[in-house]
Amino acid sequence: MLDELGFPPSYSVADAATQPPANSLRTALACAARGWPVLPLAPGRKTPAANCARCQGSAHSPATCECIAHGRWCHGFHAATDDSDRIRDWWKSQPRFGVGVACGAAGLLVLDIDAHETPLPQRERLLPGIPIGDHVSLNGLQHGFHSLALLAALRQEADPALDTGTLRVRTPSGGLHVWYRTTPGQTWLCSTGSSPRRALAWQVDVRAQGGYIVAPNTVTAGGRYEVLPGSATPAPLPGWLETELIRTGHQSASLPRQSTG
Repeated sequence: MLDELGFPPSYSVADAATQPPANSLRTALACAARGWPVLPLAPGRKTPAANCARCQGSAHSPATCECIAHGRWCHGFHAATDDSDRIRDWWKSQPRFGVGVACGAAGLLVLDIDAHETPLPQRERLLPGIPIGDHVSLNGLQHGFHSLALLAALRQEADPALDTGTLRVRTPSGGLHVWYRTTPGQTWLCSTGSSPRRALAWQVDVRAQGGYIVAPNTVTAGGRYEVLPGSATPAPLPGWLETELIRTGHQSASLPRQSTG
């Protein structure tokens, strides 16, 4: 995948500022060729490119927005496309766009593991729905890598963060994106690890239907989203993770796949 996206294996974060804008377009086209609809991200950031003035000034549903119908990038992942001509037009207008992938339309689910060392939540919030008694020591548990590893250990399964059989991407902040391919027709919902309503594990976000993920090798002001050694292709979502996602309320009724323009 590194060669496909135009980056040598030795490419480092320190090189990010010197990479030509053309590499961002190559990344977008490579993702689209895999059937992953893409959206432009604001240059140097991980947020979608800004809407047009009309969309910024009026509240309306993306589903009825004329901008999307006319091939503009308004409304983030709602405008995501795998149409190479449209992608080239977008990047021609701003060559330094970053690249986002619309997870639901791409048939992807990504575990977004944070590495922020913050105070631990209540025990019942570490792994929602799984009691963690006072006899279990939490010494050393500091962030999402630890809470996900704890979940895997309790289920006697391999830690997804160490899964070299699927695409894994290190984030500039030290976090990790673990990419999986979903079963056709199965729709999963997004969540944040701190949500009291729906969460898989503390500091572990789920990116799926209704969300997007920063594409591999995208460069932001903080650094590059770096592909780690192992598979460069998302593996099927493991069965035990499917079970955990269902248990924690991430399953949704089947929805039609998002239009990719």
